[in-house]
Amino acid sequence: MAHAPAPMLASPAGDLPALDGWMVEPKWDGIRVIADATPRTVHLWSRNGIDKAHQFPEVSEALAELARAEGSLTLDGELVAVDRMGKPLRFQALQSRHASGRGSKNVAAAATRTAFVAFDILSASGRDVRKLPWTVRREVLESVVAKSARGLIRRGDSYPCGSAGAKRLIAAAQKEGWEGLILKQKDAPYSPGQRSPLWRKVKLEHEQEFVIGGYTLPTEGADRSHLGALLVGYYDDDDALRYAGKVGTGYTRATLELLGKKLGALHRVASPFADAPKRREIVNWVKPKLVAQVRYNEMTASGILRQPAFQGLRDDKDAKDVHLEADTSRKSVLDALNCGS
Repeated sequence: MAHAPAPMLASPAGDLPALDGWMVEPKWDGIRVIADATPRTVHLWSRNGIDKAHQFPEVSEALAELARAEGSLTLDGELVAVDRMGKPLRFQALQSRHASGRGSKNVAAAATRTAFVAFDILSASGRDVRKLPWTVRREVLESVVAKSARGLIRRGDSYPCGSAGAKRLIAAAQKEGWEGLILKQKDAPYSPGQRSPLWRKVKLEHEQEFVIGGYTLPTEGADRSHLGALLVGYYDDDDALRYAGKVGTGYTRATLELLGKKLGALHRVASPFADAPKRREIVNWVKPKLVAQVRYNEMTASGILRQPAFQGLRDDKDAKDVHLEADTSRKSVLDALNCGS
């Protein structure tokens, strides 16, 4: 594949179906990419078609080595930050990679350990397998990518819903505070570019992307620079940007500096929000181009975030694609995942 392949997308959990014949997998907290690898060339295509191979040179080199051993292949998976023991970390640990350019790839690689977790395969040895059922693709994936706790290229876990493995996975998700889980129907083909009901994302905590539409300046005497809080929102069904509140916590000095540079280049006079409230403090409005990952406690009936915290910038998703994701209650999700067992 010479171009950026479109990934298959999961639908919100909604009212979950009977889950007999479904698989349960971790919802990795990283950057979704399609890895297109040959013995000589590797592309790491993000959801919006950006090749991130130069930001993850060690992963690219490992994928090229895998292609030399197994033949050219195209994998769907997630780039995740990992600790010294190889354990995946949260998304914000990848922010140093977000800021890195082509000239700083070695610095970025040294600053943040990463791995590529493969959870599906689109082609193997030049053979397109996307139309095959998930079960067959999984067999192919297992034949070329090893399950490893520390490998740069590793295979993600997947267990039949209701099995002992699934119960262990769910228990770990609750204990360790995972963002969520992914459900996949066993017979599902790989549907590029489609948000399929045969894949479901179930959220165990409140976190999603929001569009940055403005920012306030730091208050007098505040121990920070560049900005006080981000004003964020999401697009509704009529493509209007709806205000969702201020995000004033979760920043490091490095992210404040990065945000300051990027926001300064996006200045605009008028608010981009269709419904921004009047504010007493000065707000610097910006073109709605940047996407922030935000964790929050809950959303009020009027659509305002409670206790939001900034997790990082996302350059792998277009702002126009950011819509409010419906939440399914934690209890109903966990009850359904027991699959009647």
